Amino acid sequence: MKCSDLINELENFAPMYLAENWDNIGLILGDTENDIKKILVALDATEEVINEAIAVGADIIITHHPMIFSGVKKITNQTAMGVKIRKLIKNNIAHFAMHTNLDIAFGGTNDELARIAGLNDIEVLRKSCQQDGKDNGLGRIGNLKKETNFRNFARILKKELNLDTLRVVGDTEKIVKRVGLCTGSGFEFMEDAIEKGADVYITGDLRYHESQKAQDAGICVIDVTHYAGENIIVPVICRYLNGLEKGIEVIQTSVDGQVFTEL
Repeated sequence: MKCSDLINELENFAPMYLAENWDNIGLILGDTENDIKKILVALDATEEVINEAIAVGADIIITHHPMIFSGVKKITNQTAMGVKIRKLIKNNIAHFAMHTNLDIAFGGTNDELARIAGLNDIEVLRKSCQQDGKDNGLGRIGNLKKETNFRNFARILKKELNLDTLRVVGDTEKIVKRVGLCTGSGFEFMEDAIEKGADVYITGDLRYHESQKAQDAGICVIDVTHYAGENIIVPVICRYLNGLEKGIEVIQTSVDGQVFTEL
């Protein structure tokens, strides 16, 4: 499969027009005419992931986060970014990113977290565009099948995400049923969740003063971390690629990209 053909298939999965204007998505580095026989899928194109791609002989790394967000003025072995770019070019490995377009796309990161959280009657949290004739946008909101207390819901979510710990804000004995969420750093959408009647809001990268605002608003919040809330999309991408049946080998990274360690 040509790289350009792969890009067309990925466009069907997470259309690029859905992305936020500030984002940097699509083919970040590579040749559209190159043949693609082996794909490595990861959340981020870290140096460790790039080394893994070299070791397994991958032709392209597909990630959620783009390796390059803004202008790069120098590509040398003196900077971390320069080292990564040079390694990709030397080994003829392309890099493709699906970021906010995959956050928004039906079946993308937010829908996957909503599924894992056990939500029903799922709606878009903040509508901003249309996909296939339907309103779409960032975040999701829905209802649990049965109401439960916040502590129990948080424990279930922790188990489903395979986490050892969770940071939570709010009354752990509060009865909850309606849940809003936004993967990544999504605190800015908490007000949308409150307006839509959410008892709980799930996101990542929660800061101290943001937590105070949630507490003042009376909404329970769960910080699943940026990594855990979005790494769930990696196997989803792999399943999509395998379902194409194009004779390509798809490898899910073995690299644990979580940068935080609990002591």
